[in-house]
Amino acid sequence: MDGQGEHPATETPPAGDAAQARPGGPEPEPAGAGAVSPPRDRETPPLAGRLHYLIGGTLPPRYNDWVSNDLTGPGWRVRQALRPFLLMVPFAIVFALLPGQLSVRLTLVVFLLLSGIGLGFATSGFFRNRRLEQHGFPPVFTVSED
Repeated sequence: MDGQGEHPATETPPAGDAAQARPGGPEPEPAGAGAVSPPRDRETPPLAGRLHYLIGGTLPPRYNDWVSNDLTGPGWRVRQALRPFLLMVPFAIVFALLPGQLSVRLTLVVFLLLSGIGLGFATSGFFRNRRLEQHGFPPVFTVSED
């Protein structure tokens, strides 16, 4: 054992390799190798970024892990279905405040919110693929499977 690279696992890789291996950046240091820092796997966007994402905007690449988890992780279909519902809420509030019979206004509000949820579930796969491609990921379903 002359110490000339016999243990490649202990050698430090070049700085560019770790950053290229993961879209979120370099690997976090293992526990006990210095200061403990939270992993950067899922850097959460700020509130303004999440609202921008909610209405169909693209987030910067540093949030790719968060976007990937949002669109492919457990509960993705419910999150996708809630987006149209949340976008319908301001319209439902406006229609609820218009003058008229209470029963008509409530019926209209319920119809808007239920149709938002229904359309959300019906189109969740299509819009998931669109948002995945928008952020540079391959689509999960082909058009015929969706």
